[in-house]
Amino acid sequence: MSAGAAAALPNADQAEYWNSESGRRWIACQEALDQRFAPLTELLIDRARVDCGACVVDVGCGTGATTLELAGVVGAYGSVLAVDISEPLLAVARRRVMQGGHANVRFVRGDAQTHRFERASYDLAVSRFGVMFFDDPVGAFRNLARALRPGGRLAFVCWAALEDNPWFAVPLEVGVERLGPPEPRPRRAPGPLALSEQDYVDEILSAAGLADVRIEQVSTWLPGAASTREEAELASQVGLLARLLRERGADAAMRELLIGELADRLAPYLTADGMRLPARLNLVTAAAPR
Repeated sequence: MSAGAAAALPNADQAEYWNSESGRRWIACQEALDQRFAPLTELLIDRARVDCGACVVDVGCGTGATTLELAGVVGAYGSVLAVDISEPLLAVARRRVMQGGHANVRFVRGDAQTHRFERASYDLAVSRFGVMFFDDPVGAFRNLARALRPGGRLAFVCWAALEDNPWFAVPLEVGVERLGPPEPRPRRAPGPLALSEQDYVDEILSAAGLADVRIEQVSTWLPGAASTREEAELASQVGLLARLLRERGADAAMRELLIGELADRLAPYLTADGMRLPARLNLVTAAAPR
């Protein structure tokens, strides 16, 4: 396939990003990221009301943290279809599920926007930070709605506004001071903050044919590293600062300088129990028409 043809495929940029060095960086930071997001996974599983015996799709399963939780809840009489666009991330997820002894999980490398799910076959579609990367969000959620049984449910968690999430905002602020702003991107372009606006999320899901859309903004905190330095090093590997460093081709000296400055800036969030970073999220539920 030519480069031009590949670029024309849906979500081609995201497929390239998550199957490249960026995906491998995510894998290298897996344990730290699972720690940060553990409270959010718990919130999502609780809000999704996962039933024992349910058939569930895990959208954008990544390295499998949510998949493992779902597999345990649905039990031997239920099943989980874990879908992700990244083969490196899926390889980690497969290994973790196998080590956990779960026989009720099936993995598919695919794009949830276009994957041919079995129609009306699933009770629930769940995603922790896996639905913000579609270049056609209405088409993607319409595709997921078709996979759900009549009355089947969708539940996902995504980031709210940048300024309400220091885990993103503070590292980016430090990077911009030294390197200038990121390359301009279209508003609501695929990325971690693409679904931060509640009205926009409601508009997308309603246009996709989903009903009973409910969006709750939740304030919580992310448990972080034992030191500001360790937290700053993580931010240099994944997130908005990491992307800016790659865009600017920053060398090791600049990276080290920014890590030091960011560690200082993160000091207000350090507690006796380690880093505690405030977070604000959109917790979203909807249902397929009956």
